[in-house]
This record gives sequence, structure tokens and C-alpha cells, in this order.
Amino acid sequence: MKSKFTLGLTIGATVGGLISLYDAQTRHHVRGSMMRVGSETMFYLRNPGVFVDDVKTSYAKVATSLSTTADKGLRGVEEVQHALQKVSKLDDQLELPAGNQTKQLAGAASAR
Repeated sequence: MKSKFTLGLTIGATVGGLISLYDAQTRHHVRGSMMRVGSETMFYLRNPGVFVDDVKTSYAKVATSLSTTADKGLRGVEEVQHALQKVSKLDDQLELPAGNQTKQLAGAASAR
């Protein structure tokens, strides 16, 4: 037996959409949006080259944005790594309160 979830969801969305169209402002907004989408679709059907150019431009913007974000993320990771190295060096130079021996990190102690 197939799940009736998708059917119920579709019917519910359709009924909800139809009920919302009883409001005049909503009908006006939907009509304007549909007319705009229709005219843009017709424009792109008549000018497929413009559509391809628009897709290429959008792709380039997204790729540039992702690249910039990745670069910023890598710089942040490098800064954290540099800060951790500084803390590690400072920690190695600290003296223990019980004596004059320098404190060793767990990794440095196990290397001996």
C-alpha cells in the first residue's frame, strides 16, 4: 500500500491555496506574479542566448562567492593554528610550581 502522505500534502496545499485566494489583495498579488513569470518565460523562450548568459553570470557569482568564503575559512583555520602554536610554545616555557623544571605537553613527554 502506497503512503498517502504526498497525496494528502498536495490536496492540503491546493485547498489552502484556493482558500487564500478569497482575499482580494492575495488574488491581485498572485495575478501580478503569474503575469510577470509568464512574461519572463516568454522573453527567455524568444531569447535563449540571454538565458544562457544569465545562467553563466549567476554561476560565476555563486562560484566566486563560494571561493571567497572558502578562502576566508582557510585563513581563519590558519590563524587558529598559529595561535595554538603560540600557546603551545608559551606552555612549554612555563615553570611548574613544585620545582624549576619546565612544563612539558603530553605530546612532548611521549616523544621522549
